[in-house]
Amino acid sequence: MSRARSYDMPIPDRAPDGEFSCMPTWINKATSWIGGMNALCVDAKDRICRNGGDFQRAENDGAFPVRFYFGAGGETKQEQRASQRRARDKMKLTHPWRFR
Repeated sequence: MSRARSYDMPIPDRAPDGEFSCMPTWINKATSWIGGMNALCVDAKDRICRNGGDFQRAENDGAFPVRFYFGAGGETKQEQRASQRRARDKMKLTHPWRFR
């Protein structure tokens, strides 16, 4: 059974697919680890983290690590496609040799 939290988004009752141990890890790895994957991010106080402000709140409150669950983010199929395109385009800029 899932627990309901902020934004009425259920937190999966399974082990997370990964976690960001600290804010610098999220800053440096979020795009390559979860970009375009419709991931749900939840801080150590079981609050949903959807944007940079939420992650900053987790940092200020000592609520890292932030766990992530693939496929649980609640995006529509159209939003998922747009997110995947943005992540791919960012990867092309950051790691162009991967797309040759």
